[in-house]
Parts: sequence; C-alpha cells; structure tokens
Amino acid sequence: MMDGEETLTVSEGVARAEAKGADGETGTQEGTNGTVPEKKKRGRPKDLNAPKRPQTPKAKVTMPARDRLKTERPELMTDLKAMFTALNEIWEQVSQEEKDRLQKEYEEEMEIWKPKWEAYKKTDSYKEFCLAKQEYKDKKEKKKFLKAESKKAPKKPRPGYGIFSDEIRNRVKEEVMGAGGSMGDIGKKISEEWNALSETKKAEYQEMAQRQKEEFMIKFAEYKKTQDWKDFQLKKAKMDGRHALNALNRTTYKDAPTKPTNAFSLFKAKHLKQVMEEKKGASAGELSKILGEKWKSTSPEEREPFETEAGKLKEEYNQKFAEFKRQKAYTQFLQKRVVVKNRENRLVNLRDMPKKPKTVYALFREDIKEEVPSGKGEGKGMNFVKNKFSEIDADAKLKYKQKEAELREQYDEEMKSYKEGETWKEFTKTSGKIKREMLTEAMKVMTLKFLNDAPKEPPKTAFAIFVGEKRQAVGEEGAPKKKSRQAAKDEVAEYKAEWAKLDKETQNVYDEKRKEKTKQWEAEVKTYMELPKWKEYMEEAKTLKVPVRSLLHRKKKVIKKLKNGMKLQPLPDRPESMPSKPPKARRIFFLEKRNDVDDFAKLQEMWDSLSEEEKSQYTAKEAEMQKDYQETLKAFHESDEGKQYAKKVRVIQKSRATAVAKDKFLTDMPKKPLGHLQLFFRDKVKELKKARPDLKGADLKAEITNSWKTMSDEERSVYQEKGKTLFQEYEAKLGEFKETENYKKFESTMKKLKKPVKKASGAPSKPVSMPSKPPDVIKLFKEKAGAGKKAAEISEAFRELPAEEKEKLREEAAEAFNEYEEQMKEWKSTEEGKKYMKETAALAKRRRLATAKEKFLKDEPKRPPNAVALFRNEKRSEYAPQFPDLKGLRLNGKLSEIYRGLPEEEKKVYEDMAKEKNDEYLEQLEEFQKSAEYKKYLAVAKPKAKAAGKAKAAKKETKKGPPIPDSMPKKPPKAMTLFMAANKGGGGLAEQAKAWKELGEEGQKKYTEEAKDKAEEYEKDLEDFKKTAEGKKYYRLKAAADKKSRIENARAQCLGGEDAPKAPKPAHNAYQLFVQEKRPGLAAEKKSLGEIAKELSAMWGKCSEEEKQPYEEKARKSKEEYDEALKEYKSSEGYKKFEKRRAAIERKPKPKGRAKAKSKTKGKGRAKAKAKGKAKPSEKAADSDSDSDVMGSDSDSTSSSSSD
Repeated sequence: MMDGEETLTVSEGVARAEAKGADGETGTQEGTNGTVPEKKKRGRPKDLNAPKRPQTPKAKVTMPARDRLKTERPELMTDLKAMFTALNEIWEQVSQEEKDRLQKEYEEEMEIWKPKWEAYKKTDSYKEFCLAKQEYKDKKEKKKFLKAESKKAPKKPRPGYGIFSDEIRNRVKEEVMGAGGSMGDIGKKISEEWNALSETKKAEYQEMAQRQKEEFMIKFAEYKKTQDWKDFQLKKAKMDGRHALNALNRTTYKDAPTKPTNAFSLFKAKHLKQVMEEKKGASAGELSKILGEKWKSTSPEEREPFETEAGKLKEEYNQKFAEFKRQKAYTQFLQKRVVVKNRENRLVNLRDMPKKPKTVYALFREDIKEEVPSGKGEGKGMNFVKNKFSEIDADAKLKYKQKEAELREQYDEEMKSYKEGETWKEFTKTSGKIKREMLTEAMKVMTLKFLNDAPKEPPKTAFAIFVGEKRQAVGEEGAPKKKSRQAAKDEVAEYKAEWAKLDKETQNVYDEKRKEKTKQWEAEVKTYMELPKWKEYMEEAKTLKVPVRSLLHRKKKVIKKLKNGMKLQPLPDRPESMPSKPPKARRIFFLEKRNDVDDFAKLQEMWDSLSEEEKSQYTAKEAEMQKDYQETLKAFHESDEGKQYAKKVRVIQKSRATAVAKDKFLTDMPKKPLGHLQLFFRDKVKELKKARPDLKGADLKAEITNSWKTMSDEERSVYQEKGKTLFQEYEAKLGEFKETENYKKFESTMKKLKKPVKKASGAPSKPVSMPSKPPDVIKLFKEKAGAGKKAAEISEAFRELPAEEKEKLREEAAEAFNEYEEQMKEWKSTEEGKKYMKETAALAKRRRLATAKEKFLKDEPKRPPNAVALFRNEKRSEYAPQFPDLKGLRLNGKLSEIYRGLPEEEKKVYEDMAKEKNDEYLEQLEEFQKSAEYKKYLAVAKPKAKAAGKAKAAKKETKKGPPIPDSMPKKPPKAMTLFMAANKGGGGLAEQAKAWKELGEEGQKKYTEEAKDKAEEYEKDLEDFKKTAEGKKYYRLKAAADKKSRIENARAQCLGGEDAPKAPKPAHNAYQLFVQEKRPGLAAEKKSLGEIAKELSAMWGKCSEEEKQPYEEKARKSKEEYDEALKEYKSSEGYKKFEKRRAAIERKPKPKGRAKAKSKTKGKGRAKAKAKGKAKPSEKAADSDSDSDVMGSDSDSTSSSSSD
C-alpha cells in the first residue's frame, strides 16, 4: 500500500470489526456476570507508578456523590451537563467550616506529595511514561489529520455487512433502547440478524458492496490526479518525518542527563512557599511574575549563592552530557537521524520525480502477467516467469532491449528537465544541509571520544619558545598565571624588544629547539596513532563518513575546497616583527582606567566627563603611537622579511582570486580530451600491468612510450584520427563556450589580475600639504558628545538636540567647510597642488578609456593569426609526439623553424589562407568602426574632435522640426542627379558636371523630361498627402516649430550679443532666502534632498513673525531692485526690437482671399495706406531684412515642401 493511502484503512478496520462481531466473536459485554477479559487500554495513557496526587476538597465531596447519583438518577449517565450541575449543587450545600477543614487537609497532603513527585520525576518510570504520552499525542494528531483529509477524498465503500447494518440500525436502535438496552446491545442485535440471513441474501449485499468498491476505485484514481491528493501526500510526509524524528529523539535522549536548574529556578524554589502564603489565591502565572520582580530587585551579593550553585550544576551537566555523547547509542542516533531526514526529504521533494524505466525482464514479466499461475513453488509465480524468460529467443530479447533503450532515453530527457526545476534544487539543498549537520555533530563527537587525548601541539615559532623559557625563568612553571590583557600585552612587547636585540645565530638556536620539540611531538603523535584507540577512531570515522583529522603539520594547508576541485590557500602567518595597529585615544584611556572600576560600563561615562584638555593628552598619545607605528611599518616593508611577506601575500591573493574566478565562471567549460598518445596509454596500461606486474611509475610509462615508437604508421593513425576527432569536437564546444557571458566575465577578471602592481595602485597618494576635509555636522557632534556610540544612537541623539545647538553646530561646520574650500583653492595654485591635480586628471582619463574599451570594444573583431601561426596550430598535434621533450614556446620555436624550411609552394598555401583571414578581418573591422558602439568609444576617447561642431549642432537643434512621416512623398531628383545615377563610375563631381555640359541640350533632354515627370508626380502626391490626417498634423507641427525657431533666432540676434542687455535674475522671496542660508548646514549631514526640504519647511513653519521679519525685509528690497532692473531691461533698444519682431512672428496671417484682393490694388491704394500712417517708411526699411522672410514663410507654409 502506498504512503498516504491510510485514508482507506479506517473504514476497512470498522468493517472488519463489525464482520468479526457478525461471526459471533463479540465477547462478553460489560455489565454481565461473566468475567471480563483484559482489553487493550484506550485513550490517554496513565502513569500508574506515579505517587497519587491528593484530591481537592471539591473532589472529596463530589466523587462519592457521583457514584450515588448514578444509582439514584440513571438518566444523568448520558447527560454530562446535568451531572455537573447536580454535583455543583451538592458542593454548594457544604458548609464553609467543612470546606476550610478540607482545604487544610489538602494542603497538608500536598506538602507530603510534592517531594515524592519531584523524586519520582527523576526515575526511569517517569521517562517511560513521558515517551508513551508523546507517542499517544503523535498518534492522535495523525488520526485527526487523516480524518480531516478523508473528507476531500471520495467516500469509501461499505462492506456487505455495513450496508445491511445501515439499513436496519434505526429500527434496531429503537427496539433495544425501548427495552432498556445499551449501545453494545445494538451491535449484538444487528450481528444476530446478519447471522440469521440466508447465504443468497448475504451474496446480494456483497454484490452491492463490490459495485460500490469498483465505483470508489475509479473515483479514487481520479482523485489521485488532483492537487488535493498532492497536498495530502506532502503534509503526511512532513508529519511522518516529524513524528519519526521526535520518536528517535525521545528514545535516545531518555538516557541523557536532565538539564540543570538555573539560578532563578533555585531562587524560586526557595521563596515560592513564602510568596504563596503572602499572596493566597494567586494563580501560577501571577506567582511567577511576583518572583521575577523579586529576583530583579535582589542585590548581587544575595544572588551569588544561587548563581554559584547553578554554575556547579551546569558544570556537572556538561560533564555528564559529554559522557552521554561518547556512548555508542548517540553515534547510532546520529546515523538514524540522517536516515529519517533523508527519507522525509525524498518523500517531500522527489514525489513527482520520473520513475526509472523497466528492464528487459520487467517488460517481459508485464506482458505475460495474465498467464502466470498464482502461488509459490515450481511452475508458479516468479519461478514460472524465470522459466519462460529463459525460453524466449534472441530476436524477442532484442525487441525488449530496444524498447528498454527507448524508455531509458525518454527517462533521461524527463530527468534532465526535472533537475532544472525548483523541487530538485530544494532536494539537493536540503540534502546538503542534512549532510553538513551530520558532519559537524559527528566531528564534535569524534573529538570528544578520541582527539582530546591526542598529544598537545608544540609552539609554532621560535619566538614562542623564547617567551616560554622567559616565563619559566621568572617562576611560571607549567601553565602561566592568569593576567590582565594589558599586562600580557606589555609582557609580550617587552619580550619582543628583547627578541629583536638577539643576533641571528641566537635566534636560530631557538628555532632549532622548536624543530626538536616538533620532531618529538610528531613521534608522540605517531605512537598515539598506533594505539588501538586510533584504529577505532579510523573505523568510526569511516562508518560516519567524516574526514579523518590529520594531527601532523601540513605545509600546504588549505581552508576551503571549491566545487571545481581547486583549493584556496590561507594567507601566510603574520611575522613577529610586523607591528600591530595602535589603539585610538579612547581605547588608551580605557586600558589605563580599567583596573580602577568595577563595572566597565562606567568607562564611557568617565571618558565623556573629561574636558577637552584632558582628552587632548590621550589624543597626543594616539598621534605619537600612530607616528611610531607608521615609521615601524615603513621599516618593516623595506626590510627583507617585509618584502618577502608582501610577495607571499600577493602571490596567494592572486592564486585565490584565480581559483574563485574559475570556480565561478568556468564550471560549464568543456574538458580537454585525451590526446592520441594518452588514448594509447589508457588502452595499453591494463594489458601491460597484467603482463608485467613488476613495472611501476616511470618504468611503466617508458615501456608504453617504446611500444608507441615501434608501432607502424597504420596502427598509429587509428589513435591519431581518434584524438584529432575528439580535439575538433572539443574546439567546437570551446568556441561556443567562449561566446558565453561567463567566459567574458572570466577574461575580464583575469585581465584585472594580470595588471602590474603599479597600475593597480589607483590614485596618487595625497600630499601631506593638502588640506584635510573638515568633519560634517554629524561627525562634529560625534567628536564632541557621541564618542563610543553606534551610528544609529548618534543620529537619534542629534535629532533630539535643541534647535539652537543644532544651528550652532551647522554654522560651525559650514564655517569650517568654507575655510577648507579657500585653503584648497590656494593649494591648487601651488606647484605641488598643480602636480597632484594633473596626476588625478590623468588617472581619471586612463580609467575612463579603460572603462570605454571594456564597455564598447568588447565586440571588436580580433586580429587573425599570420601564416606561421596557422602552420603551428595545424601541425602541433602531428609534430608533438616526435618531439616529446619540447613543450610550449620551445615547441613553437621548433615548428617555426620547420615552417621556414618549407618550399615556397607549401608556404603559399598558408600565406593565402592568412591573407584571406586578414581581408575578412579588415572588412569586419571597417564594419565595426561604423557601429554605434565604436562611435560611443570615440566620443569618450576623443571628445575634442566633436567640440568644433557643437555650436552648429546646437543651431541645427533649434531648427529641427517634427519627424517626417514615412508616408510623405520624397522630393524627386534633378535632371543632373538622374544623369549621375546613370553614369556611375564617371569620376567625381567635377568630372560628372563636365560630362553633363558636354551632352548639350539634346543629350540632356531625356533626363530633363524624366525629372519633370517625376516632379509633377511628386506635386500630385504631395497635395494628396496634405489632405490626409497625418499630413495635416505634420504641417501643423512644422509651422509651430518654424515659428518657435524664428522667435529663438530673433532673440539671439537682438539679445544674444556681448553688448546686448541681460535679463535680471528674479528676486528670491523670504522663504528662499531662509533656505539659502540654512541649506549648507543640513547638506553636510548627508541627508537626501527630500529630507532636507522637509526639515527646512518644518524649520520655517516653526519660526515666529519676529524671526521671519529680517528675511521678509531682505526679500522686499530684493524685489524692488529686481523691478527697477527689469524696467531698465525692457526699456533697452534690443528688448524693444525683439518684442517687435516676436509680435510680427506671432501675428496671424490674413486670409488668402483678402490678400489677393489687396494685391490687385496698385498705386493709389498703397499710397493711401502709407498716408494713414500704418507703417512709416523708415520703420519698414529697418525691418525689411528681418521680417519679410519670416512673414512670408508663415503664409507659404501650407504650400511649401520640405526636403528635410
């Protein structure tokens, strides 16, 4: 039965029980005179071995009354509510004196019972009861879950007996209950009637049951395809896994020591009785709360006995728990836990995994399953299938094999797609988590059991040997006495100074001593590893599948192993002569004062209470120590030891970065195949080992190499062709991989790693004379009042500052920043400043070009190899076996030498191939240089090349109109253009013009007529286009753009010169002036623009009228000055001229009808217009140059064509 099909078992169990009763096996019912057999206990388990808890006063009264009421009032047995009401009435009738007496008796009995209960809780019997109780809870939870889930499934079929009992149950119930019978009598009566039925009638019910079962199986099969079934399976798998893990924990940890009581629990046990007497009637929660408050108010002296006792209990518990973990049962528990978790992981995440295909034998068995006789033994069951399978011929087996191969291929494809899904990823993730958990805990257990007894490792450096001898000389035998951190630091510093004074020879003596101790320790380790205990450790490590810890030193120690198999080496040990960073001023103060206080938390208060003068002493100490540190560090870097250490660090860091890059980007890179020689070696090595078992290592390799040399060319060609084919396939896959994003990222990473150290050093070092940037408002506040606090605490404290103090800090920060800017301006004018700014600009340019190359030139075609390189690439695999001693560049040199000795005809083949590839490269390069990416690169690399054209580009931008629609007709070419198109290859423009003139009128007529026809067709198409919605929209937008362009041109001509009047800047209002003054202080706090704006608005809103008055007065004066300047600006000749031209441009043209009528009036009409004074001759003359074309283009815009 599958997991999850327990939903069917409930009804089947009921049916079986009822059928069993139907056969007369009902047993003796309760209430009869016969002896009642012992039944299996049901319901919540009870602990019969526990000391019986005293009855409460109410229970002593109501329990005897309950038995009496059952006899006197039998109807209460089936009505629990009425029973409880009757019992409460009896309790209320008891007098208060009797209740008090019973309460006193109860308390006395509880005083006797509690110690017994506490002692019993430590027994094995209680532990067994707890296990049984938890097992009952798990079963109850599972039963409840299955019952709830069964409601979603199809209703289960009833057996024949069940259908019969459903039909007669109501009738039988009335008869039995009317006669005073019980529920058990109902079942007995139904069973008797079933037994009285004839076999024919029973068969009818069985047939009904069979039909129901068939219908149910169909519905259940459909149900198993629904999401409800999948959800049920998932929930059940998780619940079963949790229950199995809980059961495993219960059975294992029942022998574990009980967790110790903490200090508060000991305190609570001592004072609980006293508090209960003081607070009579309080609940358990209220009592715990009172005791908790009392514990908090207890002094450290009063707490000390409880904490000491709790510490002893915890220490004892840790020792017992360590012993518990050393037991074999705990090791077995770890193994079982892995099995349980892995099973749950498979059931949860691999339920939808494709099933493995059937084998040949399974396919055959499925085909003949109808023929197999049931039963066991000769000629039946599996024996029959095996005999039949051995009788089939080879052709039939071949068909099954082909079918198996098809199913296997289908399965592989399904598995491939399945492994790309989330469930498989979750499965692998959970499996790894389970494995890591097991490995970590198993390593701890192995250390407890075996490795803690191993010999202790000796000092690792000669300096450590020197310090050990010094400590022994002053009387510190064995382990050194516990010292304060500062004392230990001072002691080590003193020993370092003495060590530095020793000559090299003396230091070597200590190093020799270290080597002797290490050698002695290695001998002890080897002896320890020969003991039976170490062998036991090896076997257990193999059983638990954990790595065996190496006790001896390993020079090539690693800290991490990557997925690709590469190892990350740790950085080299820090040399003893390398100085450590000095502490800050506050840290120096703490180290100095830590022995003067009991609570280290007071040190911060003491530091805050210091004056600036007192703090300056420690700041000076810090500066002095920092200076000494820089000098010592500089001397260390210049020493041989420092240079050697820096070189090691660089090499290892580069190695680690390379390994990480390969692990990150090259996991999908195809592996290089075996060469022809390696293929031959692989085929012959097993054969040769069998024939010559005495050959090992180099001798074996030499023998196979000699065999290769003695082979004929035909035999060699087989391996050479195979190796060549594999290599070509590899190169094709490698070429595809190199086009991926991962490989490009890897190349980019390796380019950065290959850069010289000097180039990677970054920006030039800041000169000492360069002014330092002052602290902003927050840093200034931190220096004054927030030292030692976290960033969030400092920000909160700053926000809570009064507005006056904030304003003061902002003004101070702004003043310091203005002074810094002045200093920087002066410093930049010095020689050192100019040099630094020049170097910074050069660095920025180099970085900009490098970024542009990486960003825009990644698709630039690569230069192809020359003829020699093509020859080397083609012939390398052929010549490499002939020169096995030559590798890399030496082999390349040999191949180049062979190429130079080739005849000219053979060289010509490679030279032609190289020329063809180079021509193809040049075409690709030319095409790439036309791309947008290359133009973007040029824009970054050569920005000056476009500087000259900026003004023209800007001018063109103002004239640019709406985009020309695709449906707009294109302007036709002129006659000469048509001639030039027909006369391609006739030279440049001058030669084409000369040829056009030589044609004469007769020769040009052909092209002129063609151009005329095209122009007429264009005019007609243009008129049609203007009538469309798209054409109307385009010309409307074009007219608006032309008008805007003419206005801008007019503004540039009238107001754009150097001597032209400039428009005054608008005056600021009071709020804007306030913002200008306060913004620098807030900007220094590194807030966002939105936060600054909100805070400024809030500050302005909080200002009183008196505080706003100065800003409003400034704003009023500024407004007056602006009005006067604007009046003067508008009265200038340039502005008047611009306004006049803008009015003329914006004036709407008169309708065409009126224009035509006006054009017919000549002479007198025009003279009259002038006489009326509408336009003076001088004004018209002055504006004729600038306005005539402007107005004309407005009126002609609908009929003009655009060639833009």
